[in-house]
Amino acid sequence: MAVKRRDSELRHISPEQDRHMRRRTRIFCICMAVICFGVLLWRLFVLQIIDPEDYAARAADQQLRDTVIPAARGEILSSDGTVLAASETCWTIRASPRELADELVEPAAKALSEILEIDYEETLEKFSQRSSNDCLLRRRVDKEMADAVRTWCSENGAEGIQIRQDTKRVYPEGDFMGCLLGFTDVDNAGLWGLELQYNELLTGENGRVLTAKNAWGYDMPETYSTLIEAVPGATLTLTIDANIQHYLESAVSAAVQEHNVASRAVGIVMDVQTGAILAMTVKPDYDPNDPRTIVNEEVRDQVNALSGEERSAALQAAQQAQWRNKAISDLYEPGSVFKLITAAAALDTGVCTPDSQFVCAGSINVAGTRFRCANGHIHGLETFAQGLAVSCNPCFIQIGARLGKEAFCDYFEAFDLREGTGIDLPGEIKKSEYYTADRMGPIQDFVPWPSGVLRKKQRPPAAVP
Repeated sequence: MAVKRRDSELRHISPEQDRHMRRRTRIFCICMAVICFGVLLWRLFVLQIIDPEDYAARAADQQLRDTVIPAARGEILSSDGTVLAASETCWTIRASPRELADELVEPAAKALSEILEIDYEETLEKFSQRSSNDCLLRRRVDKEMADAVRTWCSENGAEGIQIRQDTKRVYPEGDFMGCLLGFTDVDNAGLWGLELQYNELLTGENGRVLTAKNAWGYDMPETYSTLIEAVPGATLTLTIDANIQHYLESAVSAAVQEHNVASRAVGIVMDVQTGAILAMTVKPDYDPNDPRTIVNEEVRDQVNALSGEERSAALQAAQQAQWRNKAISDLYEPGSVFKLITAAAALDTGVCTPDSQFVCAGSINVAGTRFRCANGHIHGLETFAQGLAVSCNPCFIQIGARLGKEAFCDYFEAFDLREGTGIDLPGEIKKSEYYTADRMGPIQDFVPWPSGVLRKKQRPPAAVP
């Protein structure tokens, strides 16, 4: 039951109280306005000053279609001008399913899967995603396939099938210089050999086509397009002479077959005046056009006999072994060729002259160990020069004894044989293995080369940009 309050019982608000309440209301409204306006100003400051790129990128994505024009990779040439690696035009087929008419989804999937030799079910599934704006159908197709796709789309009025020009790496000489050239991946980035070493130089600058889109996301006429031309990569010219390389590869391949070499053979030809690499090969070699196929049939059969993860691991190991440039990545002992270093040290220190005489009785005893001359030769009395000419072991053991281990090791270091050569190829071993004077025993002291010496210095490059 409602109870009425008499007028005398109503609270009386004085004029002073009324003004105070109005003042508080105005202050509250002003504060709220300042806060709201401040938040708005801060948001505008963030969008326009601190992070303008985000919304600009969103706007550009809504208004423009950015199509990349791949740059041609630079050529690799031999010193005599033979093209060893080049870029060849190919095409990439992509699609925008949302632009394809509903009644063409199945016919397009059937026709394009046949033309491009791809799976029909996968293609139909891609085209059935009606909101999709981009999907890849096939990369690196030839001109015949690209023309067939273009013809079918034109005859059937199919929209949304994109035929984009691309490039792929080719090696015109086939299985020639594979261990040197290396190869690239599907995106034309260097993965091995000179392709990897000079990837930045060989890689060009991609171009772009900016095409305006309408409110529905479809391309507008070509008058609204902007073209930025691609810049091809630089050409790389090697010190390799293709003729010498052919002769070397032929000779090493013949030697591999004749001597039944199991762990691959190496050949290197250098310019004696500059140290430039004129030819280098490892046989058997692989074809850089198809680097993942195992060349050794026996190894390939062993890998194919496996399955699952075991096969994947074996395949990867076999490929790595095949790609390895044994000429720079494996350790080796130079043998008698190192007598030249011993000879140079002996002549430079003065412990021997070209006419110094030594005796070769066919063998020599050093600290209880007998060393024989090669092939049972007995050279008798011979000079330093004669001993060097016939590579006489007893002669150079005596020369090494005169030189002494300290001087020998000093010259070994002076010839800069402790470090890698610095050749411009990836995968070179950075340090040699060798005896130091404090580790040499009586046998190593007399032997004219340390048993762990690995390589000669060759700073001049195998390639020049």
